[in-house]
Amino acid sequence: MPESESDNNSGFDMTVNFASASQPCSDTAIIATADSSSFAIKVYMYDLPIRFTYSVIAARSASRGGGTPENLTSLSYPGHQHMGEWFLFLDMNHPESDRIGSPVTRVMDPEEAELFYVPFFSSLSQLVPTSQQGNGSEAAYSDEETQEALVEWLEGQKYWQRNGGRDHVFTAADPKSLLHVMDKVKNSVLLVVGFGRLRGDQGSLVKDVVREDRKR
Repeated sequence: MPESESDNNSGFDMTVNFASASQPCSDTAIIATADSSSFAIKVYMYDLPIRFTYSVIAARSASRGGGTPENLTSLSYPGHQHMGEWFLFLDMNHPESDRIGSPVTRVMDPEEAELFYVPFFSSLSQLVPTSQQGNGSEAAYSDEETQEALVEWLEGQKYWQRNGGRDHVFTAADPKSLLHVMDKVKNSVLLVVGFGRLRGDQGSLVKDVVREDRKR
């Protein structure tokens, strides 16, 4: 099958953006560029339906015998979730006044964004047992269905449609993260710990970021 335009990663090279944020600065340069936000990468974080964030935490908690609070956003970091996935989400939710010096600036206007962060808890989602029934009145949790629903939601978004999600960022720390939809998000930026389960056309040092991550 001939490669489509959306499968060609050469149109979006992440090395340019991340390099500018990682270069060491002298003391003089730091003083001269006190307003670091003007050099930070501008990131828009999607306000995803709660199904893809806190509801994943609730489902995992229920599968381990925990209760489900009325306010799901009161839930916090559960065991066995990759640290980077949670703390990136927390960091992006902090006020910009608390993020001075960060190489990333959160923008509220997607028109200003260079990157689009999709805060789906992908590593936690694949840990929820498929047979988990929640509180008894909900359908069984399905990581595959949740992944498919996420992509369906994204494909309806203007900024995904603009270039097939090339400027979108996903955390995929667990080898099974996004497994069912990887071919649909392979052109996006993946935050991974390695390329063990990714084919050559899915993972790339050109567009993806390899980083250390651990489970708490």
